[in-house]
Amino acid sequence: MDIELLIRITLVLHLLGFASIMAGTLSQSSSFKTGAKVLPSILHGSWLSLITGLAMAGMLPANGEDVNGLTISLKSVGITAIFFIAYTYNKKESTPKWVVPSILALAIANVCFAVLLGMSK
Repeated sequence: MDIELLIRITLVLHLLGFASIMAGTLSQSSSFKTGAKVLPSILHGSWLSLITGLAMAGMLPANGEDVNGLTISLKSVGITAIFFIAYTYNKKESTPKWVVPSILALAIANVCFAVLLGMSK
């Protein structure tokens, strides 16, 4: 299989994970003031995005691309924080008010890092 095709398939999965995080957080937006629940879609989407992001970071140099270390670092910290917050509060019926809005803010920041800073130099 061509490495370029593998990278593109991984990117699609990465974006689906992000979409799952966004859908899960936005569906809870009416409960932001009272403490929204962390849905399984948030946890599963963060896990998918974390794994596929790390896989892509490893595959890009193999394809001859010079990756932007700052972007990879910022995105890795962001998605890891999302995963651990989601994992910590996933089974709890009530969460602190900051949990789900913070996950949403980190997800938006992650997209901004990728688009504004670029993934390759």
